[in-house]
Amino acid sequence: MPLSVRVARNLIWFQATLTLLGIVLLIVGLVLDPNDVLEELLYAPFYLPPLATGWLANQWRTRRPRVHHATIAVQLAIPLLDFFHFLIEDTLSWVLTAPWSALIVALLLLPPARTWFAPTLQTPCTPSQPAPPATT
Repeated sequence: MPLSVRVARNLIWFQATLTLLGIVLLIVGLVLDPNDVLEELLYAPFYLPPLATGWLANQWRTRRPRVHHATIAVQLAIPLLDFFHFLIEDTLSWVLTAPWSALIVALLLLPPARTWFAPTLQTPCTPSQPAPPATT
């Protein structure tokens, strides 16, 4: 696995870990103040893309191009969702997530990462010994 892919994978796992921590804090907030349940549950969709990329990063060992493309697409969706959240709630989380996601996408678009996820062609296997003659 190339260095750029390993760094991107570790950044994604760190991102997913922070998201899990955010979910735990959301649950604690819901338990401590059950009056704002509906308002707090509106934040739940913003936790899904980082968790999805964490799951996708776990699927990288398959080296499928669709996993590569899906990871890039979800990483691009994260700052867009956070910017949408900024327009509604006036938060600045997109200022942090946009460079983070841009770094991950840049690492995944480097040539070593693209060749890592490129499908490999199977070479026809040549037998080391000829096949035995057919019996009639």
